[in-house]
Amino acid sequence: MRLANVMWVVRLDLSLLWRNRTALFTVIGLPLLFASVLYSVKGQKSAGIDSALYVGTGYLAYFLVFSVFMNLVTVFTARREDLTLKRLRSGPLTEAELLGGSAVMSGALYLIQAVLLLVVMGATLGGRFPADLPMLLVGLVLGIPVFALLAFAVSGLTPNADMAQLTVLPLIFACMIGSGVMFPLDSAPEAVQQAARFLPLSPLVEITRDAYFGDGSLASYAKALGIFVLWAALGLWAARRWFRWEPRHA
Repeated sequence: MRLANVMWVVRLDLSLLWRNRTALFTVIGLPLLFASVLYSVKGQKSAGIDSALYVGTGYLAYFLVFSVFMNLVTVFTARREDLTLKRLRSGPLTEAELLGGSAVMSGALYLIQAVLLLVVMGATLGGRFPADLPMLLVGLVLGIPVFALLAFAVSGLTPNADMAQLTVLPLIFACMIGSGVMFPLDSAPEAVQQAARFLPLSPLVEITRDAYFGDGSLASYAKALGIFVLWAALGLWAARRWFRWEPRHA
């Protein structure tokens, strides 16, 4: 994989994102809208923690769904259907460079959002510097390839760009409700809690929250990273099986 080619794809994606207002709102507007909710719950309590910080640490993980997963599903479905992927693939770029460049651009946007959210939490919501910043960064960075692979797989199952907004919804809602992003799952039945821990976003929510507040242990981090590895392997298998370079009717 050549860095110059990857950066060319990054610049291409960034310029196209700037021209597409719908995609721009998905990547930037939706996270801003969700972040505004934090001020409405400041001073309340969730799991013994200020709700603004509890939900904010969940958002550190959840923004990944918009910036990486939802964005890449839409981008690759649209490019496949208008034959852009086919044309790019026939040029000097390798498949890895095409996929990797888009993942890098989406991942960079996600990391910028996460940093800005950390600043907001510390400056206006009564938060502080993360207790375990290295582990927090590890979780954020590892989440990018996992959700990029899942996006590649889902894009292959999506018939057209208009349907992309629908095919992403099951994973978006499952992660929001089942991964403990906005509220603890302690009141749910034990079986539900155990199943929820294996959702693709759940290990990242656990890592970001524990790393921010300093509640994590080597064992808990290892378990969360193990679930990440399982989802990475599943995502790789699914992407290889379902991702398409040409329109579905071809």
